[in-house]
This record gives sequence, C-alpha cells and structure tokens, in this order.
Amino acid sequence: MAYQRAYFPMKVINVSQGYGIASTSHKLSYALDLSGKDSGADEVYAPFDCKITKLYQPSDTRKHANTVWLTSTEKVLSPNGYYGYLTISITHPAEITNMKLGRVYKQGEFLCHEGKTGNASGNHIHLEVSKGTSAGWSLKKSGIYEEYVTFNKVKPEEYLFARDDAIIRNSIYKGYKYRFIKEKDITYKVEDVPSLPLNVHTSADYRSDTIIKNKGLKNGDEVIRFYIKNGLAYIYHYEIMGYIANKYLKKVN
Repeated sequence: MAYQRAYFPMKVINVSQGYGIASTSHKLSYALDLSGKDSGADEVYAPFDCKITKLYQPSDTRKHANTVWLTSTEKVLSPNGYYGYLTISITHPAEITNMKLGRVYKQGEFLCHEGKTGNASGNHIHLEVSKGTSAGWSLKKSGIYEEYVTFNKVKPEEYLFARDDAIIRNSIYKGYKYRFIKEKDITYKVEDVPSLPLNVHTSADYRSDTIIKNKGLKNGDEVIRFYIKNGLAYIYHYEIMGYIANKYLKKVN
C-alpha cells in the first residue's frame, strides 16, 4: 500500500502574500496567502484524509477571521521526506458554519470556498502547516510585531505537494520564489544496476549503516527522490524509505 501524499488544498496556486520580514502580516509565521481565480471564490479541498480538530468562529467576521484546523487521520508523506502526522489551518473558509468539530473528510473532498473574513481585501485562504496533531495557535512577539501562529510551524511548500495537475499561477512574492513541488518533479527510475537487487540502506553513513533486508530495488523501479547525502539518495518506493546509490537513478520525463 502506498503512503498517502499531503497536498496543497487548492488546484490553482496563486501566492498573494508570502512569509518573513518582507511580508505585510506574516513576519513571524510561515503562512502563505493563496488565491485561485482572478475573481470569485475558488474551491478548497481536503489535503489528505483528515478530521476537524479545532474551529474558530468569531461573532464579528468583519474584524476577525474564521479558521478551521484539519489533522491527518494517518501519517502522510511530504516532499521533503517527512512521514508523519500533519495539521493545517485554513483561515477565511466561506462555509465554516457548515463545519463541525470531529467531521471527517477524505483526501480531495470539497471542503469550502476561499473567503475574505476579517481584514482580508479579497478572496483567499491563509494557510499554515504544523508537524504533529496539535491544533491551535500561540501569540508570538518580536519587536513591534505581534502575530498568532500555529504550533510546531513549518514551511508549507516543504511539507505539501502540489498536485501533478495543479496550475501554479504565481509563486513569487516580493522577489522570493517559492518552490511548489509536484511528485513528477522528483520521480526517478532505477537504471543500470549491475548486480541486483539495489540495496536500500537505513543511513547515509556506511560506517553505521544497516541494509533493509528483502527491500532491494530492481531496474525499472520508480522512486521519489527527496535529497542526496554522501552520494546516496533518500528515496521512497511503496512503503520503503531509505538510501540508495544515487548514480543508479535517472530522471523520469
């Protein structure tokens, strides 16, 4: 059985605000503001099999933005090689009144339309990602800046795949280009292995390495390559995760 991938919750990705000191309101978080269509409200989908673990529904949505937290019901695979639980928060969901704590969604199921509650000037979602199952936020302060951010915050583009059919409309914010990774971008094929099987190692350090028994690869196998260390590629192949010799990998076109 293949591990479920964690996906961005929109089919069209258009960055309207990034994170960091150059941002307007995301100076202390890794939040991304994403919109889809040039006008109207785009659809938002469940990024993985998940359940609602927290809801924030302010009485005055003209001043405060509503938010829903979704936690994966099983471990999911990220484009940086992380395999574990993820929690995402989506701010400005238009249909939050239809959402209930504990509701379960299947990956790809319609979740809501993007909205513009609070001080938002247009329809979008404010997206944050956390490792683990903690759903909530904490107040962070730095100098004159003050911001509510999710627990265990991580960069969304490092932990969520863009769907292979996703349209990346804009990935640049104030000169910084965010890298949205599609699975096909990091898929490689095993080729020219002289002695089969190609061993999969638990570590990139041969001095303390262990071979995963009965988990070798053969020519023609396709793998997701996350990164390279010491000439070894950290890969995933049908519930196998480990290191193989990178010289035997060729990019799949």
